[in-house]
Amino acid sequence: MSATAFILFFGPGGESAVEAQLDRIRIAIGSGTLRRAAAAGFAPLIAVTADPAGARAFGDAGAEAIPPRTEPFHFGTELKRIVDDRHIDRVCAIGAGAGALLTAGDLGSIRDELERSPALVLSNNYYSADLVALTPTSALDAIALPATDNPLPRLLHEQAGLPSRQLPRSAATLLDVDTPPDATVLLRHPHCPAELHAVGAFESELGPRVDALMTIVTTPERELLVAGRVGAPVWSYLESQTASRVRMLAEERGMQAAGRDASGSARTALGFLYELVGPREFFGRMKELGDGMLFDSRVLFAHLGWRPSAPDRFSSDLFQPDAIEHAGVREFTTAARDAGFPLLVGGQTLVSGVLWTMVDAAWSGHPEQ
Repeated sequence: MSATAFILFFGPGGESAVEAQLDRIRIAIGSGTLRRAAAAGFAPLIAVTADPAGARAFGDAGAEAIPPRTEPFHFGTELKRIVDDRHIDRVCAIGAGAGALLTAGDLGSIRDELERSPALVLSNNYYSADLVALTPTSALDAIALPATDNPLPRLLHEQAGLPSRQLPRSAATLLDVDTPPDATVLLRHPHCPAELHAVGAFESELGPRVDALMTIVTTPERELLVAGRVGAPVWSYLESQTASRVRMLAEERGMQAAGRDASGSARTALGFLYELVGPREFFGRMKELGDGMLFDSRVLFAHLGWRPSAPDRFSSDLFQPDAIEHAGVREFTTAARDAGFPLLVGGQTLVSGVLWTMVDAAWSGHPEQ
């Protein structure tokens, strides 16, 4: 039987200090994932990146680092080129920010299932994947190759007819580090990889906020407010695994996949409230709804028609309004910083894998109870 390949993709961010630190974090995560993939029996290991630091680190982890050939980067074209050139029939593809909590055993189970199946696509999320494993790779010939990994499982199932299975939902399968709070929460998980501890995250800016929220979820009679693109599995997990009450405002699931952010058609109840009362009063109302909050701010930004740069988004996540060029985001961030209760803002992962990871870590005694 031929081997099962493991391909990691890493595209560096921009030149701002926060983007550079996020790159270092994702390189550390990707390096650890490659080492565990090797232990799980995957071969060959390939890392696709144009970043010299990433190529060196992934090479040290045992992978062959190769540059992408598409400009702008096109995930589907790159994946198909590699499997065709190397005659690979089974492959697991992952982004460098995903997989931090997947063990060698978890990865070995994915490899085993692929090798037992004549046709299959496995993913961590059917509609928005960060990890996709498939066989046979000839199925890629039957689909419209996607520019990103997110829709690949659905396309392989709907257009190529591959049987599809979604991996069980957990912190390990849902967490994909894209923003500052993602990494800062991950550092508190008992299974956080050593590579990330060596790099660090955004402790001084976000650590106390994370610790306060972790205390809330393990304390009866406290209430956690979660707003944004929250899926049913996360909601169910919170209902059974938190001592606190949870107030959930789930809106705009699939916003990016459907293009509602780009088209300007995204709408959220909190967005209407924000427009009515303004930023300071908005966070005052949120404080009345919970003792702490995790807020997928990108839904609000889309509702308001804002398209801030990556540095502006990440500076907002770090509660650093003075570093933000976009006037609306700067005003939002100032009000969030001064809200007077434990609050994290970020992207969709904040109310998915990050939230799951935070609850796991809180019950593990981080911070000390």
